[in-house]
Amino acid sequence: MAKSTARTDFFNRLLRVYPTLPRKRKLVADLILNDYKKIFLYSAKEIAQECGVSEPTITRFAVDLGFSGFAEFEAYLKGLLHIELTSVERMVKASQTYTPQEENTLLRYCQNTIDSCRKLMHSISAQDFHLLAKTIQEAEEVMVIGYRATAALALFFGYLLKKVRGKVLVDTRVCWESHDLMATKKSSVLVVAIGFPRYSQRILDALKYARGFGCKTIGISDTLVSPVIAGSDLHAVVDVEGVSFVDPFASVVTFLEALIHEIAFLDKGVTLERLGLIEAGISASGEFYSEEKSAGNKNTKVTDDEPLGVEYYRQRK
Repeated sequence: MAKSTARTDFFNRLLRVYPTLPRKRKLVADLILNDYKKIFLYSAKEIAQECGVSEPTITRFAVDLGFSGFAEFEAYLKGLLHIELTSVERMVKASQTYTPQEENTLLRYCQNTIDSCRKLMHSISAQDFHLLAKTIQEAEEVMVIGYRATAALALFFGYLLKKVRGKVLVDTRVCWESHDLMATKKSSVLVVAIGFPRYSQRILDALKYARGFGCKTIGISDTLVSPVIAGSDLHAVVDVEGVSFVDPFASVVTFLEALIHEIAFLDKGVTLERLGLIEAGISASGEFYSEEKSAGNKNTKVTDDEPLGVEYYRQRK
């Protein structure tokens, strides 16, 4: 028997009410059945024009399906489309309301980030947030996975996590190394999967593989209906509603930073000791810029015929 999905449930609902719909509302239903992505790409006014009906008809149609109005219906369908919308389709949607000559793009993106962070403040309770941090801190080994766009988030979170605890593996290819670790270490491994639309099949397969070997999993994604969250033991929802085809990850970065802070302060003494050792190594290697080093470098000159970078390597010898 085929597994039911949110999309099939929606279309089954539409087909059930279809015979009872008045003629004009059936025109709207026909449009959706032929190309349901238009609900996301078109405004209510544009849908009404294409179907040859009034805007109130669109609203009444949404109510017939059990929604409070068109806005709720559009939001619901957009959640389904997160899985399917390509960057081209998202770009088309953004271009419908974007006028370069009249709009301050930076201001629009900043406002979108502010709105996302406001939602983030109420997306998870303090108790659940603490549980996530404690689970990560107490795990014997942690694997952070991300792919394509979320690879950057996995690298960022993994880099900071390594500063406050040991035995952290970051995998942005979701390759054999992570699979081998899950298979050999089993329940001692905690997998933290970061996945946002469009959800990577590699991440979903890795979560399934991990749970098959008894590894505990944490999913960080955008909605409760995300397949990343469905495949995880614990989860966190971070809204990433954007204004263009560019993934709006500012709120996700904020969440990950806060999570690192929570983990670090669960055992402040251990964190301070680890950070101290790391800083000692950084100091010994001369990793970062300092005024003293800069003053010393002024005493060494490079001749015009030497290639760029010779002075640096000379100082390192």
